Amino acid sequence: MGIIHHGKLIALGTPIELRQKLGMIAVEMQTFEKGTEYRYFPDRALASEFIQRLPGAERVVMRESNLEDVFIEITGQKVLGG
Repeated sequence: MGIIHHGKLIALGTPIELRQKLGMIAVEMQTFEKGTEYRYFPDRALASEFIQRLPGAERVVMRESNLEDVFIEITGQKVLGG
């Protein structure tokens, strides 16, 4: 699988390889001050450790990362869909 951004190939690999480079587990944190932030971890154990040390997020979600996460992190842009 390849990720193309503005006509250039910027990442290449299987879906699992691309997710592994980013982190297999995503943690979404919402705060009033900063909005939603994302952090990525290789496994649930490390993500859980991180969550336990969070000072004051309003909402925290732990989930598996996906290819949209990979695209957004690499490009800095959200996926446009319809």
